[in-house]
Order: sequence, then structure tokens, then C-alpha cells
Amino acid sequence: MKKNIWIYALLGILVIMVISVIVGYNSLVDSDEGVDKAQSEVVNRLNQRQDLMGQLIPTVEGLQEHAEAIYDKIVEARKAYADSVDAGDVEGMIEADTLQVEAITQLLIVIEDNPNIHATSAFLGLMDNISAMESALAQARRDYNTSVGNYNTSVRKFPKVLYASLFGFESEKPYWKMNNGADEIPQIDFSN
Repeated sequence: MKKNIWIYALLGILVIMVISVIVGYNSLVDSDEGVDKAQSEVVNRLNQRQDLMGQLIPTVEGLQEHAEAIYDKIVEARKAYADSVDAGDVEGMIEADTLQVEAITQLLIVIEDNPNIHATSAFLGLMDNISAMESALAQARRDYNTSVGNYNTSVRKFPKVLYASLFGFESEKPYWKMNNGADEIPQIDFSN
């Protein structure tokens, strides 16, 4: 009789451990998928920006003295983004995102100094699209960083830290960090 109690106790402990591992593993999968989903949304928004950036130069063709420098910055940013996407390099995408913001910011500053440009309907429509896209991109970055924070916290807590190392989950995912104030959307006043 005592032997049966020990067997049932060991089986109970084993069942609890198996359930704990299953729940912990599934939780890590959910967190990992959440980061992937949020990253996909950032990439979708960056692709939208890529499309809009291709429309920028024709919209401001009248700026001959500035067009080449702006064009070069836009081309450089678009190439850096395409290369990082092809390589699957999240940190490269983050750097390319910064380059794109800098190119758009420079363009907006030049346009602000040239009142003839912002009177055209093509320009106004493009600026509305850029503004909406930048807002959506900023929200996608915040959502991504929230997912990364949840994941990174989850894989560092006990007992998930054991499951993460046991099942080969990354110990930390990179945050989408912007530098040099590139994450701040410039405030442009076209009323002058």
C-alpha cells in the first residue's frame, strides 16, 4: 500500500512537471510569434514608405539645386532597407529606417523653404500620405517594442529561462531604436 502511494505521488509530480513545461513552452511560442507579427507590421509600414519615397523626387522636380542631394539620400536609404530585408537583418532595417527618416526630414525642410512646391495638389496629397504613413509606422514601432519587451521579460523569468534555453529560444530580441532624434516627426508649417 505504501509503495502505491509513492508511485502515485511520483506520477502526480511528473504530470505537474510535464504540464508546466507544456504551458511554459506554449507561452514562449506565443511571445515569439507576437514579436514576429509586430515586426511584420513594421516591415509592412516600411515597405509603404519605400513606395512613397519613390514618388518624392518627381513631386519636387523644381528644386534642381537640392534634388540631387535629396535623391542620393533617398536612394541610399532605400538600398540600405532593401539590402537589410534581403539579409533578414532586423538591426539593418532599424538603421535603414533612420536613414529614411533623415531623407524625408531633409526633403521637408527644403520644401518648407520653397513655397511654390506645396501649392500643388500632387504635393499636398503626397504630404498627407507621408504624414499618415509616418504616424502608422511610429505606432507599429511602439507595438513591436512592446512585444519585444514582453518577450525579453518572459524569457528571463524563472522557470521560462530554463524552457527558453532548453528549446532554443532567443535569449533577447532587439528593440527598434532610433537615433539622433530620427524618430521625431518634424513639424512643418506650410501656412507662410
